[in-house]
Amino acid sequence: MVLFERQPIGSCCICSQGWAVVVKEISSQKCFVYCNECEAEWDHPEDFLSKQEGEWFKYGKITEPNDKDVLCMGWDKYISQELKSRVINCKMKPVDQTIFL
Repeated sequence: MVLFERQPIGSCCICSQGWAVVVKEISSQKCFVYCNECEAEWDHPEDFLSKQEGEWFKYGKITEPNDKDVLCMGWDKYISQELKSRVINCKMKPVDQTIFL
């Protein structure tokens, strides 16, 4: 399973475990909001932020949009810089490869 996390908006209001992130459907190139844990979907960040009920299985296979895609759509204002910085900081730290037997 791929954990989409590069364009986070906030914690999921449905499952309270995952992050709602901006993703892009591969076939249509349409961006939408997706929970990387419970897989709920919203058409627009405003739908998510106003706590509208999410949908499931509306879209097909997804990928992460780049910063330019998000900026061109005007959705950059919805991205949580706090959550985004956590992703960047975690990826820069070395991972402990210790194996315990």
